Amino acid sequence: MKKIHICVGSLNPTKINATKIAFGKYYDNIQIYNVKVDSKVSDQPIGLNLILEGAINRAKSALNFLINEKMINQGIFGVGIEAGLVNVPYSNTNYMDFQFCAIIDEKKQLSLGSGVAFEYPHSVIDQILKNSNKEIGEIMGKLAGNMNLKNEAGAISFLSKNTITRTEILTQSVICALLPYMNKGLYQFY
Repeated sequence: MKKIHICVGSLNPTKINATKIAFGKYYDNIQIYNVKVDSKVSDQPIGLNLILEGAINRAKSALNFLINEKMINQGIFGVGIEAGLVNVPYSNTNYMDFQFCAIIDEKKQLSLGSGVAFEYPHSVIDQILKNSNKEIGEIMGKLAGNMNLKNEAGAISFLSKNTITRTEILTQSVICALLPYMNKGLYQFY
């Protein structure tokens, strides 16, 4: 079986590990790369459009890294993962955190997926809305007493009392973005 080359547009270990887990469920021979990229959105995106734009920008940059830096142009995927707040009616704070994954292949075909969504406490949302330069990871890190929380188990782990980890919800988003690739006859871009 030919090797599949996947580049994650991030240095965050949870995003890299989630991608490795998700692709490993469907492909036997994978090589994971990662590269620091600019999402071209704020560190704390608010709104579905900004989150998706950030994920797509990351995926495009990751794909370009494989093509231009690694000189690989077949069996390649650029992966971008971006989390952010989306206005959700009826939620207590009016916002929920979503994780989106964008995957782009060598044919420039785009697929999107999302993980579970959850709410933050009012105090966290209030701080974000008052200061758009703050990132939830920083606020939650202080709250949890672990400033590396976003690179480890994540806010979801802290809030769920270690029942759900960030890697798990990011893995779900990558798997959901992989669905068209795993079901080629059912999706239109194939």
